[in-house]
Amino acid sequence: MKLIGSYTSPFVRKISVILLEKNLPFEFVNEFPYQDVNGVGKYNPLGKVPVLVTDGGECWYDSPIIAQYLGAAPAMVPADPKAALKMRQLEALADGVMEAAQALVREKSRPAAQQSESELLRQREKVTRGLDALEAYVADGSLR
Repeated sequence: MKLIGSYTSPFVRKISVILLEKNLPFEFVNEFPYQDVNGVGKYNPLGKVPVLVTDGGECWYDSPIIAQYLGAAPAMVPADPKAALKMRQLEALADGVMEAAQALVREKSRPAAQQSESELLRQREKVTRGLDALEAYVADGSLR
């Protein structure tokens, strides 16, 4: 298997951890999806990482889909349908926090004169609200 990704992507790290925890051998192919010249598009039409390429040539993309393909989801998600849905919502919340944090990093990497304060504020608020919700979940086990 090949894991196509970037060392800076938290979504790629999420899949790397699953592969390592399951002792599944894989080759890591470091691609930079935000550069004009990269090989990500030939694996994922959206040009996003991570992408898992199986030994049979199948391409799987989007970290929740890859996690389910690798068999992580059934082992991590409760059997009860409503509890499983809540757990998937928790995954979506954590992924959303990571996406907002990535957007912050990308915006802050632009020249100062080109940075959007409103975009920075919007993404910071997403991160703060998301982390508050995750903290509340850890404290009392509920998602709001």
